[in-house]
Amino acid sequence: MPALSPLRRRADAPSWHRSPLYRWLRRPLVYWSVVALLVVITAIAGARQSDRQRQFEASYGELRQVPVAVTLIRPGEILDSRAVRWERRPAAGVPPGAATDLAEGAVAAAAIYPGEVVHTERVAGRGGGLSSRLAPGSAAVSIPTSYGVPPVQSGDQVTLIAVFDTFSAEPAPEARPVARHATVVEVDEDTVTVAVRQSELGATVSALVWGTVAIVAVGAAAG
Repeated sequence: MPALSPLRRRADAPSWHRSPLYRWLRRPLVYWSVVALLVVITAIAGARQSDRQRQFEASYGELRQVPVAVTLIRPGEILDSRAVRWERRPAAGVPPGAATDLAEGAVAAAAIYPGEVVHTERVAGRGGGLSSRLAPGSAAVSIPTSYGVPPVQSGDQVTLIAVFDTFSAEPAPEARPVARHATVVEVDEDTVTVAVRQSELGATVSALVWGTVAIVAVGAAAG
């Protein structure tokens, strides 16, 4: 098949190829001038962005990577990628004590709410061992389930009610709370292990020895 002549190729080309503007832009001097202009514009835009970044950091501090709760995290739950994501936030908006890293298997020592920056005081360490899952200032006790308990699970908040038989003629024995907003740590067939404040530990142990302890489910403690 014979090659098309330049005139025939020009005739078959799209109409915009034949326009004066297109032919003018095809000139080497014009083409490279446009390329140079685009490079200059890009450089100016990058410099302005850097200036805005410096002004932002001067006003609010440099950006810091912090862990933020994605959903409600209950005590005892693992702080993995499904529960926590890392976000860059201005240093001025990061609360003191925010966690800078999370060890593999770290768990929540207290409730952490969606959008909240994870604080080191709410991280109990690595999962596995019972002591590592306890919040600072708390202790774990096991409550027998001989008299039945609500269908609680790890992370639930409960109140422990002690019932003491005074062997008196009163129609009903004395009952009083010995631990409020205790956190369920483990549940098995015979016992429920809960974390109580150390200030409530003596009353709880005394109730276990001298009376009967009932487990009552309550709403989660705020904060």
